[in-house]
Amino acid sequence: MPGSSGRGSLRAYLLLITLIALVIVYYRIPKPCQEPLTYRIGTVDARFGVSRQDFADAAGKAASIWRKPYARALFREEPEGRIEVNLVYDYRQEAADKLKKLHYAIGTTKDAYDDMKVRFLNLKAEYESKNSALAHDSNAYSRRLGAHNAEIEAGRQRGAVTEAVYKRLTAEAGELNNIHENLQARREEVTRMADILNSMTVVINDIAANLNLDLVKSYDAGNKLGSEFCGGEYVSKDGKRTITIYQFDDSNRLVRVLAHEFGHALGLQHNNNPKAIMYRLMQSDSLSLAPDDVAALKERCSE
Repeated sequence: MPGSSGRGSLRAYLLLITLIALVIVYYRIPKPCQEPLTYRIGTVDARFGVSRQDFADAAGKAASIWRKPYARALFREEPEGRIEVNLVYDYRQEAADKLKKLHYAIGTTKDAYDDMKVRFLNLKAEYESKNSALAHDSNAYSRRLGAHNAEIEAGRQRGAVTEAVYKRLTAEAGELNNIHENLQARREEVTRMADILNSMTVVINDIAANLNLDLVKSYDAGNKLGSEFCGGEYVSKDGKRTITIYQFDDSNRLVRVLAHEFGHALGLQHNNNPKAIMYRLMQSDSLSLAPDDVAALKERCSE
């Protein structure tokens, strides 16, 4: 049947065209590491005290770390680069900065967690004691002030008070003013203590979340607990790729956390070597790839 033969030939022809197209697409898609990934500098929050150029330099140093095993660039900065690299100041860096000003040592180890937890519990006990005493004394002040104002109003309605009562009320007004100022100072103190407790909560929960330790509860219901606290984050979603840095201690750590996120951009996952760039915690200050990093990169680039 000629018609059937012709349709068969057409299907075979279309199948051949489809296979050829798939082969072309396959070979046109760059394999991992064959072409540099492009990036651009996006937001640089001035509150870090880092200039846009300094941040770009840090990103360049971080990107260059990954070129060593292959002696060629795996990243290239371009004005329209596909990966947007941002420096965003939020509650994470704010919490760390507050504690640093108070000379709190911040780390990522179990010892750092234990030390911060002890200080947190001690401050928590002091806060609760002072806050409870403040509430008690504030209520006593309110009752005394109410009685004082009621006596003044009663005297006003009578049209006169004795000289002795006037002197007593005047002296009492001075005492009440002093008590009010004392209570206000104590309110400011417990507010500062609560703020420190919340900052400690963020930092402690950062360490705890990464080490599978117990989290601590925030004193501010609206404050983020920090269980997702991390120095940086790589996200690829809806065709958009971003690297966002939230927190770092110094220029060396900035380069290292950038290098870690660039590793994720290459498709690398966390490994179990505490000295590696791709370890899930910042346990080393080294800016060199560990053998585990190199092995993972070579495996990825050979796909």
